[in-house]
Amino acid sequence: MASRVQRLLSKPMLRSLGFAAWTGGAFSAGYALRRNDEAQSTRMLPSGWRACCDGVRLTKAQEALRPQLEAIVGAAHVQSAVEQHGSRLGRGVAFAVVRPGTLQQCVECVQACVDADVAVLPQGANTGLTGGSVPRGAEKGNDRPTVVINMARLDAIIPIDEGQRLVCLAGAGIHSALQKAAAIGRESHSVLGSIFLNPTTAAGVAFGSGGTQLRKGPVYTERLLYVRVNEQGKAEVVNTLGLRGTQSQQFAKLESGTLCQDDVDGRCTLPASERAYGERVCACDGHAGKAVARFNASTAGPPPNRSEGKVLILASVHDTFPSPRASEVLWISLRDLAAAQQLKRHVCLSGGARDLPTSCEYMDKDALTAVDEAGRVMCYVLSLVGIGKKLKQMWDLKLTFEGLPLPFAPVIADKALFFFNRLFPCALPAPIQKMAAEYEHHLLVEVGDFGGGEADRFMARLKEFEATHPIAVHKCSAAEQPWVKYFRFAAAPAFRTWCIGMGLEGVSVDYALPKGECDAPPLPEEMAALRMRYSHFGCNVVHEDIAFRPGVDAHEAKMSFKHAVEAMGGKLPAEHGHGTEYAAPEDAQRRWQQMDPLNVFNPGVGGLSGQKRYGKSA
Repeated sequence: MASRVQRLLSKPMLRSLGFAAWTGGAFSAGYALRRNDEAQSTRMLPSGWRACCDGVRLTKAQEALRPQLEAIVGAAHVQSAVEQHGSRLGRGVAFAVVRPGTLQQCVECVQACVDADVAVLPQGANTGLTGGSVPRGAEKGNDRPTVVINMARLDAIIPIDEGQRLVCLAGAGIHSALQKAAAIGRESHSVLGSIFLNPTTAAGVAFGSGGTQLRKGPVYTERLLYVRVNEQGKAEVVNTLGLRGTQSQQFAKLESGTLCQDDVDGRCTLPASERAYGERVCACDGHAGKAVARFNASTAGPPPNRSEGKVLILASVHDTFPSPRASEVLWISLRDLAAAQQLKRHVCLSGGARDLPTSCEYMDKDALTAVDEAGRVMCYVLSLVGIGKKLKQMWDLKLTFEGLPLPFAPVIADKALFFFNRLFPCALPAPIQKMAAEYEHHLLVEVGDFGGGEADRFMARLKEFEATHPIAVHKCSAAEQPWVKYFRFAAAPAFRTWCIGMGLEGVSVDYALPKGECDAPPLPEEMAALRMRYSHFGCNVVHEDIAFRPGVDAHEAKMSFKHAVEAMGGKLPAEHGHGTEYAAPEDAQRRWQQMDPLNVFNPGVGGLSGQKRYGKSA
């Protein structure tokens, strides 16, 4: 039998048929693979790309710009035609990416770009989540090539005023500032969910970054050094840092990190944090309760606070804060959102600004589900490498792979994470796992003792509330504390992994609800396969990730949801910047136009025109 088969297969006709069958099968498999990849690429996911527009005819001045930039910063620090993509959204090609090494080089680069009639995109660590930190082309209305000025080389952090403040150059990371403050026994101004990416302090100013720190509030300072372009097309340096000496002397000391206390002008009384934030958060009743605690489009304070890239920030001064003598981390579980809101009011906020907990974070049942089903790997990676450079390198590697022009490249890493997730045990401690099975709403509260009895008063209020409400409270041990924080930290990346693993479309929205609002925005239950809400509960700033059931138009549903938030008096976005995803209110747009009258910086942000002079005639 075998020899007969061999003889049959040796015939030329059968060989041809066999080759044809193999070719047809391979073609069919390839076609199916391509169709599957195309179908995957059309889904709306928590991450995505925007195509860039190239092929723009350059003027002679624009063609001569690269040699000019190389002459200013050195050829090694200029790259041409660089494709960039954001951490979650946005993709485009920069005409050039330039990395200045001195503050004077920053000023000269801006002037050279203005003279060549190109747009300028200020960039720090490129951690933006709404498309505003990478170039956009004609598809976003931009009528000029874009030069990215990346500030990463300017990363000095200098303590002043006996450590009560830090002077940070624009490229200094928020995580680096945290470490610098910790080294002198203080705390820095902001702790964000994306802190492992080390977003810059300048970005914190530009976007009003808030994060988890309830006692400190969002990033705010009136002591700044930045470059703006005036109506005559001249790059101007605005300096309110409060330092002595000429501009060149200040530049040299800032760049070298040799600034000393004698260089600080003691007469400067401009604030370097939002000092009244605690009182505002605690005011939840009456007219005050109808306002939000914080949001990106706020026009409070001078530029460049919440400037969203409409000027180039060079340096800023930030207050530091006392470290608690001791702290307690509590996991509190409740049966409904109303009870959680009552606990926030009567336990967390009723003591006033002086008694505010360090942080008060909320997670609902769907958030716990998503992190447990798709975020265990992230939690264990955090336990091994911690928050810092190694984790960022791993994240950058994932983003690089996802940007490759290969089938399934944008999703294969998350597919693998979803598959291997089941091999890891749950990251939550066993007592909290039991609470998660019984309750649907959860608070992660950190309470600090600063020497004034704050922690004791908080625990007394909590004990009184516990006596009259069906809640469960677990005091986390020293060994458990990192794990509950890892679990909360993993929420956002876990949602993307969950959506891709389940083959569903998903969107992420961040918004601020009025301080007195106790309900969640309405969303038809039949639309969502998963509605994951996690928030900075004390200030009512919410991150909501929604995975839609098959057949739901995700974009239309997202727009409808945004309108529902606004109908409740909410504001969008609350933390992540407007970028290309949100249209800013008219008062914020007017403010940005005043900062940047020629529309040189970050054109198209927040719904503004991408054209020179905002499309207006000179």
